[in-house]
Formats: sequence, C-alpha cells, structure tokens
Amino acid sequence: MFKEFQYYKRLLNIYNNYRKKNIITSALPFRMWIELHSDCNLKCVMCPNKDLDKTQRGAMDWDVFKKVVDEAKDFIFDLTLNHRGESLLHPDAVKFIKYASEKIKFTKLHTNGVLLDKDTISGIIESNLKRISFSFDGFEKKDYEKIRVGADFDEVVNNIKNLLIFRNKSKKKYPIVAIEVIELSKSQVKKEKKDKFITEFKKIGLNELIVKKPHNWAGYIPTKYKKKKYAPCTFLWNAILILWNGDVSPCSQDFFAKYIIGNVKEKDIQEIWNDEPIKKLRKGLINKKYEDFPACENCDRLWRDTFLGIPREYIKQIILHKMP
Repeated sequence: MFKEFQYYKRLLNIYNNYRKKNIITSALPFRMWIELHSDCNLKCVMCPNKDLDKTQRGAMDWDVFKKVVDEAKDFIFDLTLNHRGESLLHPDAVKFIKYASEKIKFTKLHTNGVLLDKDTISGIIESNLKRISFSFDGFEKKDYEKIRVGADFDEVVNNIKNLLIFRNKSKKKYPIVAIEVIELSKSQVKKEKKDKFITEFKKIGLNELIVKKPHNWAGYIPTKYKKKKYAPCTFLWNAILILWNGDVSPCSQDFFAKYIIGNVKEKDIQEIWNDEPIKKLRKGLINKKYEDFPACENCDRLWRDTFLGIPREYIKQIILHKMP
C-alpha cells in the first residue's frame, strides 16, 4: 500500500523530472485512471462520447482490472475509476470499486448518478471508496435536462440525496461527496440558482460543490482560447490512463484514443511508462512538436496559465493532495 507520507517525496521527484525535461523519467506515475466502461447512458451536449466509434465501446474484464490494480498498488497514490463512459454501467462495478479501494487508499469514482440504486449505494458506502463526484451540469431542471440529455433531474437529485442519507446512517466519513458543474453559460450558474439548489444538499452533508470551466477535449470542441506561455503537458510525467480493453493512453484529453502507448495485456505498467511511444511523445512536446500528435495539436491544455510549468488551477489541490 502506498504510504501517505511518501506523497511529497514522490511529488518532488516527479516535478524534478518534468523540469529537467527527462525523456526517461525515474519517477513512476502517482495518478491513474481506469476506464471500467466506455459507453454511456446519456448524450450530454458537450461530451464526445456520442461520437465514439463502436469498436471503442466496451467493459473491462476482471482479469485485466485485477492485473492493473495489483501492479499499481505500490506506486499509485490517486486512482479514479472512470474515463469516457459511465462506470456504473459495468455489471460488476461495485466489485471493482471495492477491490480497488482495498488496494489503493485514495480511490475515487466519477458518475452521472443515474444508475445509483439502493444496492449500488450500499455497496459503495461499504467499499471504503474515498470520494464520489457527480456530473451535474445545471442547478435547475430545465438547464440540467437540456445539457444532460437522457437524465431526469429529480431522479438524480434523489439518488444523490439517498447516498448522503445512507452514509449518514452508516456513520461513515467516506466517501467524500462532490457535485461538479461545468459552466456552459452564465445563466446556467447564476448565484441565486446555485444557492437555492445547494441549500438542501448542505443540510444532509454534501462536502463540495465545484463549478468548472469547460475544456476543448483536445480540439473536439472548437473553442477560442488564449495561447499563453507554452508548457509541455505535465500529465506525461505524473499520470497514466488504462482503457477498458487494456490499451494505455498518455492523456485523459485524448478521448478518441488517437495515441496509444501500450497495452497492459502485453506489458506491465512500469515497462510501458518509459517505453518508446511515450518517450517519443515527451520528446515531441518538449520540442514544441505538438502538431505531430493529433490529440495534442489543438489541445488547450498546453497553453494554460502556469507557475513554474504547473497549471495554476491545480497547484493548491496538488499541494493539499485533494485532486478532484
């Protein structure tokens, strides 16, 4: 089990490798995403999932999942159980959540909350999961259902409340429960709407409400963004992402898996981490050759406001090790 006191030592090692622009890094990743299921039960207006090819849709096998978690348990500090799809579509989602939470201390789940029934809630609360966050893009029924096509506002509100109530009755501190809202318009996130929406949730123990700015999914969503000072993507030095079929992606923004650096069915994570495909990508971004990589060419993540190369929006969260 990764020990918490090692966090800052690991973080410093990762940062030194990044600042020195090491193509081969001595620091193993400390964050990981595992995609339990790549399909989704919603068709949200801003999400690329509805355009995902059939060949890229599927659910992770238990043997692949277990291999990944068992390999990662000694060096991954922060594990998120989702990527492109809705993780609770997986028929064994609770089993997967429980296993990962037992092996990796800071295991998290991100979900749209539609499939959160009584049995799933019970399983999640008893699993030792550290955090569950909900995509909930709208404080009123009209706004929410216009964005999150296929979901019912009232049903999902009740699902989240039921989870909070069950956690309270169980007298458990975890999971931390957060609602995350992507700000797609100013009217959607007006203060009066937010205040009215959040009051009831706070009464029953909601831990966090996070309002986020949208990103462009590596150019999938055409947006205007300011090209500030260029900085190679920090993701290549601190995190790794395992898709449902075992393919390994270097970046969570590469929604359509345009650049694969290996497969965990063929190689161990540590071998993939410094293998030729990712070394090529690190070198390319260090030399500002981002146009050579389809997933990086139009990505706004390369041009964010940074401090010493680290995106300012995450500095506080990284220091306090409270990444969403």
